[in-house]
Amino acid sequence: MSESQTPAPKPSARPTPPSPAALAGRKPSAPLVPVVAAPVAEYDEEQLAAARAFGEVAEDGTVSVQDGTQRREIGTTAEKDPVAALDPFARAYIDLSVFLDATERTLSAPRHTQVELNRLLENLRKNLKEPKVVGDIPALRARAAQLRETAKAKIQELEAERNAAREAATAERTAFVESIESLVATDPAQISWRSAGETMRSMVGTWKQMQKESVAMERSVEDALWKRLSAARSAFDRKRKQFFSQLDDQHAEAERIKSDLITRAEAMQDSTDWGPTVRAYRELMDEWRAAPRGNRRKDDAQWARFKAAQDRFFEARNADLAASDAEQQENLVVKEALLEEAKAIDPSADLDAAKEALRSIQDRWESAGKVPRSAMHRLDDGLRAVERAVKKAEEDEWRRTDPRTKARVEGASSQLQAAIASYEEDLETARASGDPARIAEAEAALEARKEWLAVIERSARDLG
Repeated sequence: MSESQTPAPKPSARPTPPSPAALAGRKPSAPLVPVVAAPVAEYDEEQLAAARAFGEVAEDGTVSVQDGTQRREIGTTAEKDPVAALDPFARAYIDLSVFLDATERTLSAPRHTQVELNRLLENLRKNLKEPKVVGDIPALRARAAQLRETAKAKIQELEAERNAAREAATAERTAFVESIESLVATDPAQISWRSAGETMRSMVGTWKQMQKESVAMERSVEDALWKRLSAARSAFDRKRKQFFSQLDDQHAEAERIKSDLITRAEAMQDSTDWGPTVRAYRELMDEWRAAPRGNRRKDDAQWARFKAAQDRFFEARNADLAASDAEQQENLVVKEALLEEAKAIDPSADLDAAKEALRSIQDRWESAGKVPRSAMHRLDDGLRAVERAVKKAEEDEWRRTDPRTKARVEGASSQLQAAIASYEEDLETARASGDPARIAEAEAALEARKEWLAVIERSARDLG
């Protein structure tokens, strides 16, 4: 059988190879078998024969193998029988083939570590570099090359996974650093200092937990992020110190301002000048709202004093209003009766009696006092309507009895009657001319004077 036709060795079960002590004569000059997994227990004779075909034993006991295009010495033997001399090297070839089978099974596992894959590559390199075996070594090397490519591909996958995990870890820790920096950059007035303090205190622990749970980052990137984190913590400490220093000043100013407001509020708490004092308390309340915030406990105590002064005033005012409401209800009954009395006045029957009755109602109306606001406009409007009716009747009576008015009406009537006579003559003249335009103009002028006269005559009748 030629070298290219040598059948691939078949794997079998594994156990003890023949010992080199079984080789008669001298000790071999190099290991007869590579460092592989345990040798097979039984060797197929056909496979052994196919492997021995690649070996050769010289007269001086030198054993060589046809390794591709070169013949390479692989050891020596004291055996005279070529079969017996080449058998250990053929078995070693089969063991090496079994090693490749085991390597292939190992690579078919779902997960590997890079250490395992590197060790596997190193074993492939050592065992296939110049193996001291007889058999179709190029075929083994071809298989080993495929296995190496598979292992390298798996290493690349692991490296890609590590790179992705490293990028994710970098992104996660960068986001964490940015969140701390964002917290530090927040307006001090908007920071919840207790919560922020807890975040800053747990910052180092969180960072270490990230280091523990994620893959290692590039040292330069990790160091740069840690420096940013450390700088943010220092900036936070400075900002907090400055903020609380300013807060103490603000609290002192707030206490001073609110003490002044309390003094002013307490000075008015017994006032009975209800309207102006209510407005003054509203202004004080606006000032209180505009004042800066103070220390919570001190603020609460000051607010209690301020509110107590307000409550004292408004309780007295409300009690007075309650009494006033009862009085106004009584006044409402009086004014309702007065309004009904006013509505019964008839100035057209007897103007003087109507005026006298209205004056009496007006005097009693003023004496009756205030009524509830909800009824005030209705009552006032009702009385004003009666007052207007009496006033109009009085004005009409005056116009009827005024001599000057009568004289003016009579004079205007006489003038119009004279003018009408003149316009009638003009109309007759126009009709005699036969000019339609002149006739129409004369008729319009005459009609207008007659209408004016009718108005004046009605006025004269109204005046008696």
